[in-house]
Amino acid sequence: MTNLYGLPDEIRVEADGPIRIVTLNRPEERNPASTAMLFALTELAKALNSDAEARVAVLTGAGKAFSAGGDFQHFVRCSREPEVSHATLDNARAFISAMLDLRIPVVAAVNGAAVGFGATLAALSDIVLIAEDAFIAEPHVNIGLVVGDGISITWPFYMSMLKAKEFIFTGDRISAVDAVACGLANRTVAKAELLPEAIALARRLSAQPPEALRASKQLLNAYSRSMVASVLEPLLAQQFERTQSKEHAEIVQGMIDAQARKKQ
Repeated sequence: MTNLYGLPDEIRVEADGPIRIVTLNRPEERNPASTAMLFALTELAKALNSDAEARVAVLTGAGKAFSAGGDFQHFVRCSREPEVSHATLDNARAFISAMLDLRIPVVAAVNGAAVGFGATLAALSDIVLIAEDAFIAEPHVNIGLVVGDGISITWPFYMSMLKAKEFIFTGDRISAVDAVACGLANRTVAKAELLPEAIALARRLSAQPPEALRASKQLLNAYSRSMVASVLEPLLAQQFERTQSKEHAEIVQGMIDAQARKKQ
C-alpha cells in the first residue's frame, strides 16, 4: 500500500477518493510523538494543503491509542540538548500555523488515549469523534512543563476557562463522555464504528461547496489564530526555560530510573 507524500512509516497516509486517511503508526508504543514524527507532521499539514485532490482528512491512531503523547526519548533529548528543544519549539510554531492555515477540514477519530501531544492533535482538528472508552489528558504540568502549545490556544474556547485550568493544572484524564460535555469532542462513537463513521462524515464534508467550506474554516480558525501572538509566543519562550529547568530534569531522570528498574 503506497504511503502518500513520502513521509516516514510512522505516519501512514492513504487516499480514499478525495479523503486522506492519516494514521499515526507506532502502535506498539501507543503512537507517541518522536522527534522525527513531530517534524513530519508539520510536513504532512503542508502536503495536505498542497494536495489539489484532497477535500477532507481523517486523523486516527493505529492500535489501541490515538497518541500517548511525547516520546520518552524526545523528552530526554530536549532536556539534555538545548538545540533540540529550540528546534522542537520552532517546529511547534510552524505546525500550529500549518494546521490553522490548512484549507481542508480535519476529522479526528480518537480511538484511544489522546495524551499531551495527542490531545493537541485532537484540539487542532475541526471535528472530533471519540471512542466510548477513549480519554483525553494534558499532563505537561505533571512533568514540569507548561501547558501544551496547541491546547493553550484552543481549550479556553472549547470549554470554560475554569474547567481548562482544572484539567491543565491536574493533568486528570477526561473521559469520552466528559470530553463531549465540556466541548473537546463532538460525540462518542462505539469503537468498532469510529473510523467508518469518521470516513462517512468526511465523505459528507467532501460534497460541500469547497470554497465556502474553506472560507468558513478560515474565519472560525481566526479565534485560535488571534491567540498566537498573545499566548503562543510567550508560551514557547516559557516552554524552553522549562525544558532546561532543574525541576523538569529531575522528573525526566526519575522516568529514566523507573524504566531502568522495569528492565531489571
